[in-house]
Amino acid sequence: MIRYKFLVFFTICSAVLFGQSLSGNWYGTLDVMGQKLPLVLHLTDSAGIWEGTLDSPKQNAFGIPMSSIEVKGKNLVFTIDKLHASYQGTFSDALLIKGDFKQGALKATLDFNQQEIPQQETKKLQDPKEPIPYVQDEVTIYNRTGEFNLSGTLTHPEQDKLIKIPCVILITGSGPQDRNEEILGHRPFLVLADRLTLSGYGVLRMDDRGTGKSEGVFNGATSKDFVTDIESAIAFVKTLPYIDTQRIILMGHSEGGMIANMVAAKHPEIYGVISLAGPGVLGSTLLTEQQQLIAKSIGATENELKEIKSFSLEFYPILTLDTIDQVRKNASDFLTQFIKKGKIKELKKSSKKEKEEWIQQNLDAYVNPWMIYFLNYNPMSDLKQLDCHYLALNGTTDLQVPAKMNLEAIATYCNPSAGKIKVIKALDGLNHMFQPSATGSPNEYGSNEITFDNTAIQEILNFLDRITK
Repeated sequence: MIRYKFLVFFTICSAVLFGQSLSGNWYGTLDVMGQKLPLVLHLTDSAGIWEGTLDSPKQNAFGIPMSSIEVKGKNLVFTIDKLHASYQGTFSDALLIKGDFKQGALKATLDFNQQEIPQQETKKLQDPKEPIPYVQDEVTIYNRTGEFNLSGTLTHPEQDKLIKIPCVILITGSGPQDRNEEILGHRPFLVLADRLTLSGYGVLRMDDRGTGKSEGVFNGATSKDFVTDIESAIAFVKTLPYIDTQRIILMGHSEGGMIANMVAAKHPEIYGVISLAGPGVLGSTLLTEQQQLIAKSIGATENELKEIKSFSLEFYPILTLDTIDQVRKNASDFLTQFIKKGKIKELKKSSKKEKEEWIQQNLDAYVNPWMIYFLNYNPMSDLKQLDCHYLALNGTTDLQVPAKMNLEAIATYCNPSAGKIKVIKALDGLNHMFQPSATGSPNEYGSNEITFDNTAIQEILNFLDRITK
């Protein structure tokens, strides 16, 4: 690459040479609250028209398109509307782009260079190892309500298929998840399916609708819609000659625990439910507490915590089950007035454009069918209707679904009839992913070598053995 030594030559040619230098792949690492997140920029210039994409390899996200990109002099500016993110950087003679990355309230220094950063993968100690001593069947499940196919894996022991075995259906947490519920290199549902199948159970796990190999559309769907996916899975396993249709158990993580309750309340034939960090309180109450705990874990001051809580308590009641258009109007009016009242210190210093962006980011995050349904859903009614064996587990350092408030609610409302086993248990030192963690911070998920703590797995197996053997 050319180093510029002559001012006149640089002045005449800087735009051309900068453009030539900027095209290509650029590598950087975003430090997000202590967690290192490698990012890759792909920039191309065609006759002065710039295009670009962003990769986040650790999150298995590739080719995220830039919504806008501007190269002017030594400056690079781009936005990614899908992520509510933007970047402003300056190109240096040392072939380095130095700048700032913004995503919502997050602002962090982010530099890029053209030297690829070798990725050091955290060992995943619990991943199954070949050869696998059980059957793994790729299956297709038809959702009659939505008229699309779901793709999944059914694992079961190698045995006489005339011997019927209990079946556990796994239900993923919030957001589009694959059948392994993969996050930051961890595959908790793969680990759970392996351990349960080795213990003699059939296990079905599926890609969420519109995710992986599954058809359908994820965006716009609510927890109520996801119920039909699990009902389709139940109908499917009932057709299998080696599955004991009288002993079908639903096991859901986070939102999946909530969905398991919703399904079991509708289908009294469900033999058991296992809620792994599943909600027990009203969605808006849970989200308010979650935001407080996570903000505190990353160093928010008492005043900042008060600002966050004040916003939540005022804003969430506006997000009702009216039409989306009406909710959007109400929310937009509220957010505009909230800025005018000057209740958030940082917003007082913001430009008009930044304030408009803040309003849009909140509208996108909160005014959508999934979020509105979640905020208004109270598990109490479904929990009261359950009459099956029930296990609820939470980690004591879980910041996303805090153990105490949610387990207490589940214990209060879930009261199956005599003869049914009910276990409500908090597991010391485990986070939302059931990994050992002193802080519970989501920043530790990816760097943890443990995918799903063996203590929690043993609690699940003990419960399954008690109700099936």
